Amino acid sequence: MDVFVEQIIKKKYDFMDSLIVFGTLLLSFVLVALCLMFFPFALILVIIGDIALAYYIISSRNIEFEYSITNGDITIDKIINKSRRKRIISIDAHDIEFMGKNKPTNIKNNYIRLNVSQSQNNESNWYFSGHNSQKGNVFVLFTPNDKVLSAIKPFLSRQVAIDAFGRN
Repeated sequence: MDVFVEQIIKKKYDFMDSLIVFGTLLLSFVLVALCLMFFPFALILVIIGDIALAYYIISSRNIEFEYSITNGDITIDKIINKSRRKRIISIDAHDIEFMGKNKPTNIKNNYIRLNVSQSQNNESNWYFSGHNSQKGNVFVLFTPNDKVLSAIKPFLSRQVAIDAFGRN
Protein backbone atom coordinates (compact mmCIF):
# COMPACT_ATOMS: atom_id res chain seq x y z
CA MET A 1 0.00 0.00 0.00
CA ASP A 2 1.36 3.39 -0.99
CA VAL A 3 1.67 6.11 1.60
CA PHE A 4 1.37 9.77 0.60
CA VAL A 5 0.89 12.57 3.12
CA GLU A 6 1.62 16.25 2.79
CA GLN A 7 1.35 19.27 5.06
CA ILE A 8 1.85 22.96 4.38
CA ILE A 9 2.78 25.29 7.23
CA LYS A 10 3.28 29.03 7.15
CA LYS A 11 6.46 30.41 8.69
CA LYS A 12 5.71 33.03 11.32
CA TYR A 13 7.32 36.45 11.02
CA ASP A 14 10.26 36.74 13.36
CA PHE A 15 12.64 39.53 14.32
CA MET A 16 14.86 38.97 11.28
CA ASP A 17 11.90 39.29 8.91
CA SER A 18 10.87 42.56 10.56
CA LEU A 19 14.44 43.82 10.33
CA ILE A 20 14.60 43.01 6.61
CA VAL A 21 11.29 44.79 5.93
CA PHE A 22 12.35 47.84 7.95
CA GLY A 23 15.77 47.93 6.25
CA THR A 24 14.19 47.65 2.80
CA LEU A 25 11.80 50.52 3.47
CA LEU A 26 14.57 52.67 4.95
CA LEU A 27 16.84 51.99 1.97
CA SER A 28 14.00 52.85 -0.41
CA PHE A 29 13.48 56.24 1.20
CA VAL A 30 17.22 56.94 1.20
CA LEU A 31 17.50 56.08 -2.50
CA VAL A 32 14.60 58.35 -3.41
CA ALA A 33 16.06 61.19 -1.30
CA LEU A 34 19.50 60.80 -2.91
CA CYS A 35 17.96 60.72 -6.36
CA LEU A 36 15.94 63.82 -5.56
CA MET A 37 19.11 65.67 -4.51
CA PHE A 38 21.50 64.53 -7.26
CA PHE A 39 19.45 63.20 -10.21
CA PRO A 40 15.99 64.83 -10.15
CA PHE A 41 15.47 64.12 -13.86
CA ALA A 42 15.55 60.33 -13.17
CA LEU A 43 13.24 60.47 -10.15
CA ILE A 44 10.32 58.65 -11.81
CA LEU A 45 12.52 55.76 -12.98
CA VAL A 46 14.16 55.41 -9.56
CA ILE A 47 10.79 55.44 -7.78
CA ILE A 48 9.36 52.77 -10.11
CA GLY A 49 12.46 50.56 -9.73
CA ASP A 50 12.52 51.20 -5.99
CA ILE A 51 8.89 50.17 -5.55
CA ALA A 52 9.39 47.02 -7.64
CA LEU A 53 12.51 46.00 -5.71
CA ALA A 54 10.93 46.73 -2.32
CA TYR A 55 7.83 44.71 -3.28
CA TYR A 56 9.99 41.77 -4.38
CA ILE A 57 12.08 41.77 -1.18
CA ILE A 58 9.15 42.25 1.21
CA SER A 59 6.92 39.68 -0.50
CA SER A 60 9.76 37.14 -0.45
CA ARG A 61 9.41 37.05 3.35
CA ASN A 62 6.02 35.31 2.89
CA ILE A 63 7.30 31.73 3.30
CA GLU A 64 5.53 28.39 3.59
CA PHE A 65 7.05 24.93 3.97
CA GLU A 66 5.58 21.80 2.40
CA TYR A 67 6.35 18.44 3.97
CA SER A 68 5.66 15.48 1.68
CA ILE A 69 6.05 11.87 2.71
CA THR A 70 5.83 9.31 -0.09
CA ASN A 71 6.58 5.71 0.87
CA GLY A 72 9.30 6.73 3.30
CA ASP A 73 10.81 9.52 1.21
CA ILE A 74 10.64 12.80 3.12
CA THR A 75 10.69 15.88 0.90
CA ILE A 76 10.63 19.43 2.24
CA ASP A 77 10.04 22.35 -0.12
CA LYS A 78 10.09 26.07 0.55
CA ILE A 79 7.28 28.04 -1.10
CA ILE A 80 8.03 31.75 -1.44
CA ASN A 81 5.07 34.11 -1.79
CA LYS A 82 2.91 31.25 -3.13
CA SER A 83 4.65 31.56 -6.49
CA ARG A 84 8.15 30.10 -6.29
CA ARG A 85 9.15 26.69 -5.01
CA LYS A 86 12.59 25.57 -3.87
CA ARG A 87 13.54 22.04 -2.77
CA ILE A 88 15.18 22.22 0.66
CA ILE A 89 15.88 18.55 1.27
CA SER A 90 14.82 15.10 0.22
CA ILE A 91 15.83 12.23 2.49
CA ASP A 92 14.85 8.60 2.93
CA ALA A 93 13.38 7.87 6.37
CA HIS A 94 15.71 4.86 6.62
CA ASP A 95 18.66 7.31 6.63
CA ILE A 96 17.41 9.12 9.74
CA GLU A 97 19.77 8.55 12.67
CA PHE A 98 17.96 10.50 15.42
CA MET A 99 14.45 11.87 15.75
CA GLY A 100 12.57 13.48 18.60
CA LYS A 101 10.31 16.20 19.90
CA ASN A 102 11.57 19.78 20.36
CA LYS A 103 15.12 20.92 19.76
CA PRO A 104 17.93 18.98 21.43
CA THR A 105 20.87 20.82 22.99
CA ASN A 106 23.63 18.55 21.70
CA ILE A 107 23.79 19.15 17.94
CA LYS A 108 27.07 18.12 16.38
CA ASN A 109 29.08 20.88 14.70
CA ASN A 110 29.53 19.07 11.41
CA TYR A 111 25.77 18.95 10.73
CA ILE A 112 24.08 21.40 8.38
CA ARG A 113 21.18 22.98 10.30
CA LEU A 114 17.89 23.44 8.43
CA ASN A 115 15.07 25.29 10.18
CA VAL A 116 11.90 24.50 8.25
CA SER A 117 9.59 24.96 11.23
CA GLN A 118 6.75 27.36 11.88
CA SER A 119 8.91 29.22 14.40
CA GLN A 120 12.17 28.49 16.19
CA ASN A 121 10.66 28.10 19.68
CA ASN A 122 7.42 26.30 18.84
CA GLU A 123 6.44 23.64 21.39
CA SER A 124 5.24 21.27 18.66
CA ASN A 125 8.57 21.24 16.81
CA TRP A 126 10.28 17.95 16.02
CA TYR A 127 13.77 17.31 14.77
CA PHE A 128 15.59 14.64 12.85
CA SER A 129 19.16 14.17 11.76
CA GLY A 130 20.55 11.97 9.08
CA HIS A 131 22.69 11.77 6.00
CA ASN A 132 21.60 13.30 2.71
CA SER A 133 23.48 12.47 -0.50
CA GLN A 134 23.67 16.12 -1.68
CA LYS A 135 24.03 18.03 1.60
CA GLY A 136 25.83 15.51 3.80
CA ASN A 137 24.92 15.32 7.49
CA VAL A 138 21.80 17.40 8.20
CA PHE A 139 19.85 18.44 11.27
CA VAL A 140 16.26 19.41 10.40
CA LEU A 141 13.89 21.27 12.73
CA PHE A 142 10.27 21.00 11.51
CA THR A 143 6.66 21.28 12.71
CA PRO A 144 4.76 18.15 11.59
CA ASN A 145 1.19 17.25 12.39
CA ASP A 146 0.09 13.79 13.57
CA LYS A 147 -0.60 12.52 10.03
CA VAL A 148 2.96 13.34 8.93
CA LEU A 149 4.45 11.69 12.01
CA SER A 150 2.28 8.60 11.46
CA ALA A 151 3.46 8.41 7.85
CA ILE A 152 7.15 8.64 8.83
CA LYS A 153 7.06 6.20 11.76
CA PRO A 154 6.77 2.87 9.85
CA PHE A 155 9.80 3.70 7.70
CA LEU A 156 12.19 4.58 10.53
CA SER A 157 14.68 2.07 11.82
CA ARG A 158 13.40 0.23 14.88
CA GLN A 159 15.69 1.96 17.41
CA VAL A 160 14.99 5.47 16.03
CA ALA A 161 11.23 4.82 16.17
CA ILE A 162 11.47 3.62 19.78
CA ASP A 163 13.58 6.63 20.78
CA ALA A 164 11.21 9.08 19.07
CA PHE A 165 7.79 7.59 19.83
CA GLY A 166 8.33 5.16 22.68
CA ARG A 167 7.27 1.52 22.59
CA ASN A 168 3.82 2.00 21.06
